[in-house]
Amino acid sequence: MRSRLRGLLPGLLFVVVLPLTLVLIVVAIGATTLHQNEMRNLVAAHDQRAAREAATGLDERVSHQLASLRSIAEAVSLGLSPATELHSSDHLLADFEGGVAVIGANGAVLTSLPQPPDQKLLSAVKNVSPTAAGLSLTSSGDILAVARSTDNTITVAGLFSAQSLRLPTLANTLQSSPRTRVIVVDTGARIVFHSGGIPVGSDASSEPGAVEALRGESGATFVTDDHQIEWVVAFEPVPSVGWGLIVAEPWEDVVNPLLRTSLLTPLVLVPAFVIAVVAIVFVARRVLRPLQQLDEQAERAGQGDYDALEQPIDGISEIQTLHITLAHMADQIRRYQRSIQSYAAAITRSQEDERSRLARELHDETVQALIALDQRTQMIERICKRDPQAAAVKLTELRAMTASTIADVRRVIRALRPIYLEDLGLTPALEMLTQSLSERGGLAVTFTVEGEIYRLAPERELALYRIVQEALNNVVKHARAKQVQVKLNYADTLQVLIRDDGVGFEMPDRGDALTELGHFGLVGMRERAELIGAQLTIQSTAGHGTTIDLHLPL
Repeated sequence: MRSRLRGLLPGLLFVVVLPLTLVLIVVAIGATTLHQNEMRNLVAAHDQRAAREAATGLDERVSHQLASLRSIAEAVSLGLSPATELHSSDHLLADFEGGVAVIGANGAVLTSLPQPPDQKLLSAVKNVSPTAAGLSLTSSGDILAVARSTDNTITVAGLFSAQSLRLPTLANTLQSSPRTRVIVVDTGARIVFHSGGIPVGSDASSEPGAVEALRGESGATFVTDDHQIEWVVAFEPVPSVGWGLIVAEPWEDVVNPLLRTSLLTPLVLVPAFVIAVVAIVFVARRVLRPLQQLDEQAERAGQGDYDALEQPIDGISEIQTLHITLAHMADQIRRYQRSIQSYAAAITRSQEDERSRLARELHDETVQALIALDQRTQMIERICKRDPQAAAVKLTELRAMTASTIADVRRVIRALRPIYLEDLGLTPALEMLTQSLSERGGLAVTFTVEGEIYRLAPERELALYRIVQEALNNVVKHARAKQVQVKLNYADTLQVLIRDDGVGFEMPDRGDALTELGHFGLVGMRERAELIGAQLTIQSTAGHGTTIDLHLPL
């Protein structure tokens, strides 16, 4: 009996336990390999979708800038004055901080904004070929946007930097780890932006994914560099200008270290068959199925169905964390899209309202005054010979009407463009603005200046003027205030303080919620402040007024 037991135990070991253990090891290795592949596919698909969303956003911004230049070119080609059309579009300096130039068919610069043009703009414009259009890098590392009219007689060029396209902000959004690289290349495979600090204009043809993106292809791949580091590389084209966007991150930064070494786990499962079976069941239920669900949700989210990521998924903590991250990213993208759409609609409505108001004001006041002047002139012509004294009286009335009409036209011009800002500077322009607001009555405006006054760059002075103008407009329209204080403090940092005693409002916790709540004026103020490198703080509480504090480093 004892010998049988001795023989039965090895038999059970070699006939049952060992084969089952080998099967367990094979199954464990197969499950782990499948897990690794699923993770790689999921990460590659996630990076590709993130790169696609970023490339789409960049494409929309570039298309908007080119459309703005193209509209000016078409207007000038139809016979409108280049100077009038360009200076009526002074808001373009927010997108083209290097300036905008209108070029004739002979290659000569007809006019520019600002005036006189910046030397970098002139140097870039000289190199524009007769058939060039789109975006190109300049020798100084800036980006030149070129648009042409339909008949190719007028060219409009604008100069700006990578910061105007918010490429650093885009890179921060896409960087999931410190070593993640975000690269934008132009049609000549030159670097437009590199989050790793590679100089603009460097050759990027050897970057993985660059050639494919410039060919209009999109996808994701795994590449091992010279240091034996494996990278997940996603690439997407920017169709409107033929650029390419590349997002590369180390695979070891994406995957949990325990998952990277999971292929070794079967070695410790050999003496534990039951534990191995439990592990297989656990992997099947807590890893593979949740990954498949997450992959399905991510695919639906990539097609625009962001609500799919709101459905809960069971699984290990890493998968749940990845699911939460994807859901949070999708929510941010959705809020950003809504914010951009609402802000663009608000800007369009504001422009149309302003055009309607100016047209109505010119028709109801200026045109009617000119008609009256014409009638008075005809009347004076008829009575001049028979009654010179009466004609003299009528001439006096005519001069008074002419002076009134001139004053009305000047008021309209001041509303369109603050002439005091260009001639006298920021401080006199703001003083005239507050004085004009005080003369309307109903609101006491106090304007104070501290420190030694100095001039700023024109684009900075214009941005500060528009910020203060928008803040005062908000006080008049919404605050129901009795007093408002405007203070300039000239020091190492220029401080602009606007404080009112109105009804105030509750500030939202998130910055993008301003657009959702309809505070488009505050959104525009923040956008202008960011463009000139200023820090804008808005403090408001219901019933205790509002304080706007802006600091501009010099």
